[in-house]
Amino acid sequence: MTRFRFTMLVAAVAVAAFPATLAVAWVRVLADGNTPSRVFGTVARGSIEHAHVIPPWGPGYVTYSFLGAALGRQYVDGRVRDTLLASFAARSRAEGGRRFVVGETGWPGGGRFRPHRSHQNGMAVDVFVPLRTRRGDAAEIGTWPWNTFGYGLEFDHRGERDDRRIDFEALAALLLEVDGQATRHGLRVGRVILAPEFVPLVLDTPSGRRLDRLGDRITRKPAWVRHDEHVHLDFERSGAAGVAR
Repeated sequence: MTRFRFTMLVAAVAVAAFPATLAVAWVRVLADGNTPSRVFGTVARGSIEHAHVIPPWGPGYVTYSFLGAALGRQYVDGRVRDTLLASFAARSRAEGGRRFVVGETGWPGGGRFRPHRSHQNGMAVDVFVPLRTRRGDAAEIGTWPWNTFGYGLEFDHRGERDDRRIDFEALAALLLEVDGQATRHGLRVGRVILAPEFVPLVLDTPSGRRLDRLGDRITRKPAWVRHDEHVHLDFERSGAAGVAR
């Protein structure tokens, strides 16, 4: 089978499955309760009880994949969910309706989450980088089966790909908002993973120059995979050990 035919087959299956996956994704949301989450271990070796699902879409954001949402790949600690939703909504209002794309987070019970090496206790989140077109219009990464739901895309050392470029100011502003919202929800941002060559570009923006609180928590060393199309966020609890909502 040629690559073109395989791509068309994947596209056809994705289109055919769309209504069912969307329905299942929202059933997960409707079935979600208010029981406070209990977090155990670390993002690299841990688990979670009473994790809460991130809805497929909401003010200022959309999921990377309705299929991923239906399969249960977007569960987090309740406070992490609330932090993210508040951050997306705030930045969307500030930027005239910009929409962010939230990536993978973890299973309802945590544990091994392939192909990731972390995301095991509901305290880790992937967010795809915000983009702009050559004309300066806000844009977002297209996440499709044929580009590994966005994870297969590659940006150059300047953060550019074709006619799109990473909006480093918007990314810095989002990190700043997440840091503030995390504090309000009893958390702190423990680690930010981004391609090392992008870190100076983020920090050399108006919002980036205000990220002094996160400065030492933004990694400068390469991770096991290049985080160029998304930023990885690890959260830590600042309240009672083992319990978060």
